[in-house]
Amino acid sequence: MSPKLNELDDYALIWIFSALSIPDIQALRRVCRRLWYISMQHAVWLNACRTHVLQEYIPFPSRPLCSLSSRELERLTIRAYDLGLNWRASNTRLRLLRTVAGNTGAIEEIKFLRAAGKSWIITISKGIWSDLYLWDCDTMQQPVCHWSPGRAIFNGMAINSDQSSAAVIAISVKHSSHSVIEILSLVSETSPSRISFCPMTTLQTRYKPVSLRGDIIALSDHDSETSIMNWKTGNQYLLRSPDTWQDKPLHVAFAAGNVFVVRSRSVCVFAEPPLVPPGDETPVNLPLSSTSFGWVDGVSLSEGPVVRCGEKDPPLLSLLVRTKGDDPWSLKDQLQLFTLNSSPPTDSTGLLRETSSTVSIPPPRLALVTSLVCPNRGPLHCSDIVLGRHGSAVWVLPADRSIAGLISEHVHLQTFPVPTSNQTLVIAAFPGPLSSEAQIKASVENEEGSSWSCLDYDEERGLIALGSSTGDITIFSL
Repeated sequence: MSPKLNELDDYALIWIFSALSIPDIQALRRVCRRLWYISMQHAVWLNACRTHVLQEYIPFPSRPLCSLSSRELERLTIRAYDLGLNWRASNTRLRLLRTVAGNTGAIEEIKFLRAAGKSWIITISKGIWSDLYLWDCDTMQQPVCHWSPGRAIFNGMAINSDQSSAAVIAISVKHSSHSVIEILSLVSETSPSRISFCPMTTLQTRYKPVSLRGDIIALSDHDSETSIMNWKTGNQYLLRSPDTWQDKPLHVAFAAGNVFVVRSRSVCVFAEPPLVPPGDETPVNLPLSSTSFGWVDGVSLSEGPVVRCGEKDPPLLSLLVRTKGDDPWSLKDQLQLFTLNSSPPTDSTGLLRETSSTVSIPPPRLALVTSLVCPNRGPLHCSDIVLGRHGSAVWVLPADRSIAGLISEHVHLQTFPVPTSNQTLVIAAFPGPLSSEAQIKASVENEEGSSWSCLDYDEERGLIALGSSTGDITIFSL
């Protein structure tokens, strides 16, 4: 006679749990207390995460699994599994998580931040002067801390992509007579619940921060120059893109021995040179290749996009560009997805051939993958677009500028019904692990009465944060 389930030892039960899907694990654990206890073991959820999340190419926080407690690993695995089901469903759900009525002034920039073992939201608000606020992403009741040098304007910030670094943010501060970049850290004061920003160092420069990775910061002007610097040692090198009027810097990325400088109207690829010590002459490095998009309304970059196992020539980077057509009367814009692929040298048969140090390897090539057409209905108050590594993307469509037509607002005509139009938050999936084709998955209108001015998207957690011109913060969850 075969043994009953409760007669098996713990190792056999863990092996049984490892063969189950996540819904089956949740169902079996309800049978008795012993099975509930077994289902709480780290090995059960380690296997479930690898099998049903990571191997299915579902977004998951970039943290070592062995560093997570059993309870945290279970929570993140179930959340990621549900997120994957939602993305791949025909009717993807987008729900309002919370709205925070702000009294901090108009929000110019909003970013997710992972630091000090917690998830935060950073906002830059602007009244007469600029202020930096930190919010607890889980509670969002009120700002945890605030930082401002006083009587200054913030002109851009970069979040550190290296979570192990003490420096969490670089922010450009414009005083009345000069500009600097402040490198800030998060420190605990008298108790872990009291957090504050602490300046670590000040860089005297007119450039603005574009990216921050550990000790390496990328600084750029509004035309052509980009400086890559170790902010601790001062070692740096200089990159110069082709002169293009008002070519605003957006992203700087490093991959395969190259530096990719993405601006609002161009993408340049540079060979990565060595850093030059302070005091030595800094040579100017010119690009290996340059591509112009013409006039655009926004560009988002994703480093190391996730592709399914076995795909040949995986891209180094993905770019999502909101382009403007040549027709000034057109009511449609395009969102175009590009990839930057490496270009290894091949022989006449198409096979890879060996190269020596004297052979010139062609720079990575930019290729158009697909595009989505979206209406261009009115003035763009929020130009941010965010592309995730798994091919999901978020942006805001403007309100319709012509929906009210020629209806007068004169007092005698106030009884005449005037149609209204609102901004629309759009989430889409481009070809990749979450979708086989480019398609809009869900959208929601802004009915709060305030205009969204900026957004950020955390693909791994399925969260979208929007700041408004009235200081409100709105968070949606997938």
